[in-house]
Amino acid sequence: METRKIISFGNSSYVISVPKAWIRENKLKKGDSIHIDEKKDELLIYPCQVDKKEEPKQIIIDIDNKDITLIRSEVVSAYLNGYDTIEIKGPIEKNAPKIKAVLRNLSGLEIIQQDASKIVAKDLLNMEEISIITLIRRMDNIVRSMLIDSVASIQKNHHEEIAERDFEVNRLVYLAYRVIRAAMIDSRLAKKLGKTNLELLTDWIMVSKLEKVGDKSKRTARYLANSNLSMEEKRELEKIFIEIKEAYFNIMASYYKKDIRTAFDIENAHLVMINRCNEFVKDRHNASAHMVIEQLKSLETSVRYIARAVMGMEIV
Repeated sequence: METRKIISFGNSSYVISVPKAWIRENKLKKGDSIHIDEKKDELLIYPCQVDKKEEPKQIIIDIDNKDITLIRSEVVSAYLNGYDTIEIKGPIEKNAPKIKAVLRNLSGLEIIQQDASKIVAKDLLNMEEISIITLIRRMDNIVRSMLIDSVASIQKNHHEEIAERDFEVNRLVYLAYRVIRAAMIDSRLAKKLGKTNLELLTDWIMVSKLEKVGDKSKRTARYLANSNLSMEEKRELEKIFIEIKEAYFNIMASYYKKDIRTAFDIENAHLVMINRCNEFVKDRHNASAHMVIEQLKSLETSVRYIARAVMGMEIV
């Protein structure tokens, strides 16, 4: 951090010098204009050239002697870190189908070259045209359907259909993380997206918890499919599950409306629901009941964290 002195300029203005390195990095010169945003106790300064072209970021991932799990992690990491071109080189033929499946799960990446020694994927997305709230709404819609079918799985197995929808949620999560991270780094992008730092933080939390709710819905349905619950246990579980599902629906409605009061209510009801879950398995020796309840408790906790994110939203 540098310290610069304020210099009086005329009767109504003050000036400060800006670092030469910043001028060079942003390709500015004498006479160019800059934007200044006032934010409480700080000034945000950035170039006016909103169409400034950045150098494409490229990365080469060598997959020699790596299993597909590590390859997947490296490719996803490169995507989230904003690389425009990802080249995967090495013994491609053996892993090509799995590598291409990983790339297909990352929105905006298109394979532009493939041969025996490499696969090259290029990002074709325009970050400025992506609406984070639209991504959250799409995730929410899918998660809602997953919850509804997961509750229905108490009576009939819907696990496979729910698992398929979980893949689509993951695609949206990766895309949202990529955009949010880029906006956190680039204040100009954040401005174009109409996002403050606090809003980006809230978006990050929302995306994370929506992913968790979807994941827990999938796992609950899987455990229900392999359970040996009695009809009485199923009825009791259904009541608990429906209440958690309704709490999720209510907190998402409060998120869109910025309804802090509903968020407080859901936060305060959390321990009551956790106690109900604990009471359900108390003195029960049915392993299936315990596994399902643990998933429901985790699901309820994710709903609570969404409520906390809403409670911390910027109200204007």
